Amino acid sequence: MVLPYEFDVKTLITDGRTNNKNVREIQRWLKTSSMPSLHVESIALFLISCDNDISATETTIKKFFKIKSEAPEIFNDRDIDNEILTKTREVILACSVPKRLQNSVIHCYKLSDIDYRNFILSDIFKLGFMIIDVSQRYDPPDELIAIIDMEGLGAMHLTRLKVSVIKTFVDFLQDGMALKIKNIHVLNTNYIAEKFIAIAKLFMNKALADALIVHPIGMNMEEFYKEYVPASHLPQEYGGELPSFTTLHEVSIQQLRELKPLFEAEDKLISVYKATNS
Repeated sequence: MVLPYEFDVKTLITDGRTNNKNVREIQRWLKTSSMPSLHVESIALFLISCDNDISATETTIKKFFKIKSEAPEIFNDRDIDNEILTKTREVILACSVPKRLQNSVIHCYKLSDIDYRNFILSDIFKLGFMIIDVSQRYDPPDELIAIIDMEGLGAMHLTRLKVSVIKTFVDFLQDGMALKIKNIHVLNTNYIAEKFIAIAKLFMNKALADALIVHPIGMNMEEFYKEYVPASHLPQEYGGELPSFTTLHEVSIQQLRELKPLFEAEDKLISVYKATNS
């Protein structure tokens, strides 16, 4: 089954990001495994995310399908205009920054509605993961830099946390996602945010834990620009040169509307996996 990506694997091969031998090897493995058949573009995404390590690619594909099939609350029904996601996109701002940093894509997330009663973690994670496909649609990045702003997080938000949902989130980040993580920056970290992070760290492997960088309230943005992400790649709210967070959010939401066929096609792949591995 073909997922409607709009890049050509031949370009990735010409650029030396993967090669025909590795693609063919994964194709052969898929035919002998219980995994659904994947088109070459999807295979290339997994290979690039695993540095073209065949064994690691096979393991990541297995985890991709296993985790997604077992967590429908996060990975199913990804129509950005359905009732749940219409509400969710009012609770958080989420965007894929339109400028790459040495071919690392930057994703930004921030609470928009601080009412804890509207804070549904599985829906927030769903929207967060959907943004990944925005970045991979035309030109797959090498790595992901995530910026998560904890401003507005209060004590009552802790009552909305579900450990099982956090575990699934972490498991997919480190084991099932077809994109390497360079860094996760957590901004405006207060006591409540630290509790959230402590729970997540229970399930993190060393590589993901090392990629996590926590920044306090009132951090020096000039140092952040110099050491991590320049102002040229950030929304206005962080002193950046890009449009506002809200504007970038709306652009990403429109891009998600255009990706509805991709999410529908992937849901069918998950159904094939479930039928084969039940």
